[in-house]
Amino acid sequence: MLPVFCVVEHYENSIEYDCKEEHAEFVLVRKDMLFNQLIEMALLSLGYSHSSAAQAKGLIQVGKWNPVPLSYVTDAPDATVADMLQDVYHVVTLKIQLHSCPKLEDLPPEQWSHTTVRNALKDLLKDMNQSSLAKECPLSQHAYH
Repeated sequence: MLPVFCVVEHYENSIEYDCKEEHAEFVLVRKDMLFNQLIEMALLSLGYSHSSAAQAKGLIQVGKWNPVPLSYVTDAPDATVADMLQDVYHVVTLKIQLHSCPKLEDLPPEQWSHTTVRNALKDLLKDMNQSSLAKECPLSQHAYH
């Protein structure tokens, strides 16, 4: 097991970058766990729901360096937590960003417009990895433009 320092930041919506709430805590993670599962497992260990974990964005910060998205750290799908963090876990902070946006179903019917749905979909496209989105919603390439 490796201790990983996690900072969970709650944002009110994707436009507002001011952090509403912050929660910092160490999480023990298995060394043999896949690195690409780190965000989900850290959030579940901290008591967050699967749906929160699925929508979370993860960044890793080494010391005073600027945080970078976890996807920038390695392309290897089989990289483990030990492979990536064993030598640096004591100077690493895992930053997890949770965005809570108003849900479309909570909008009054008169606000259900083409623009509202389109903007929500655009936000989803920006936040999700294109390959994972393509698996969920196969669209032709010209539909992204």
